[in-house]
Amino acid sequence: MAESRIELVQLENGDIALRRSDSPDEPLVTIRISDQVQDLMPMDKIDIAQSMVEAGIERYRDIQIERVQEVEAAHGMLH
Repeated sequence: MAESRIELVQLENGDIALRRSDSPDEPLVTIRISDQVQDLMPMDKIDIAQSMVEAGIERYRDIQIERVQEVEAAHGMLH
């Protein structure tokens, strides 16, 4: 079985998509950066989108850690 990879690509319409390599027509996340914002940020759109995705992943991880800690505190568990 082939391994699916996650990739960040620029679509034909200029949007950035996070998708599985084996499902290119079904993006997990789509990011549209307005022309106004692009004019303010000299960075490449892919760099901006990558930073946004990384921040989202980090926040998701933090939320999961907080939830585990809340459950442990509610049940009196110690590490």
